[in-house]
Amino acid sequence: MSEDRDSLRPNRAKKAPKPSKTALRIERAKIVVPHPGLVFNHKHYVFIAKLKRGEIWALNLLKAKAKSMVSPVFEIGLPDPPQPNQTAKTLTKHATDSLERIATEWTGLPFYLDPQYLGPKNAPPIPGNVQTVFALSQSMGLQMIPVTSPFFPPTVQKVVKNVVKRDDRGVMFRLTVDFFANPQNVPTYLDGLMTVLDVTAERVDILVDLGYRTSIADVQALGTYCFGSLPRIGSWRTVTLASGCFPDAISKEPLGQWIPYSRTDWLGWNAVTAQRTKSGMRIPTYGDYGVRCGGRPQYVPNGPAPNLRYSDPKTIWVRKGPKAPGVMKAICADLTGKPFFAGAPFSEGDNQIALKATNPSVKNALAEQWIQWCTNHHLELTASQIRSRP
Repeated sequence: MSEDRDSLRPNRAKKAPKPSKTALRIERAKIVVPHPGLVFNHKHYVFIAKLKRGEIWALNLLKAKAKSMVSPVFEIGLPDPPQPNQTAKTLTKHATDSLERIATEWTGLPFYLDPQYLGPKNAPPIPGNVQTVFALSQSMGLQMIPVTSPFFPPTVQKVVKNVVKRDDRGVMFRLTVDFFANPQNVPTYLDGLMTVLDVTAERVDILVDLGYRTSIADVQALGTYCFGSLPRIGSWRTVTLASGCFPDAISKEPLGQWIPYSRTDWLGWNAVTAQRTKSGMRIPTYGDYGVRCGGRPQYVPNGPAPNLRYSDPKTIWVRKGPKAPGVMKAICADLTGKPFFAGAPFSEGDNQIALKATNPSVKNALAEQWIQWCTNHHLELTASQIRSRP
């Protein structure tokens, strides 16, 4: 009898399982955007990013217009120390996990890979580590352009040369202010590095990195000085001026109030480009560190206090709260009422902040998610500012 009843029941199609958020991002990354590839001008954006999940999420969730304008410089570091009762992660495993996120969430798009932190603190990268990471990237078929520095030892330059020769995508020279200390030697050093790597200027991207600067005047003065010392300014494939405005720590900042940090990186770049435009000189592409500080990737074993780092056209606003349930929801709710909040539709980061502000849950989310939201908003905002430039 039970079999008869079962046979009379209508066939109900099973609902397809809801795709995971990761699966949706992977599918999103397959959508083709009109990216310029390896050659771009000042209507582009070079984002210097830690190779972490927060930054990858932020890049993946960009709208098409912004995504087509961004070329990230990913800084990869050594694995974090293991937590208690955990096995230490090898460099191969760490790099594979990191590069696979690029493969699945920045699919088919070019990026620069900077190995400078693949060595001990305050020391150049270890050649074997650089070889491991670059070889993994090549094995995955990623659109990677290696980054090197005139301060890297010959053993590292040999690894970079092999990558350049095999991939034929050129190379980025990342030049700090120290490199320009003796401007009379700059042309010789650059020519020497090109000879070692067997490349011409047309295959070299120049990134002039001024580091952390709190003064617009400093960015303007140093940027003008460095470009004045850079030979053959019109010959390089791309030329970028980058700096950062965010400090390496906010632990001493007070809780419960919005603290402004001037976007000296953006405002200083505008001052440099205005002067160069007036003189009819080549305009550099804009670069920054987003809402993080520059330098070696930091390891924070206990996790930071809840905080948001929210950019407006001239300022990054920071608000911190105590480590207590509901604090991030309160910060998000307060932000949505501020005049500098761009509105939920502006970016996916803004949408997530608005959702958190009204979510009944008192969970604070993860520090990685705070970076996701704020970085995604910052990238959308900066891309829109660049688009509005002449």
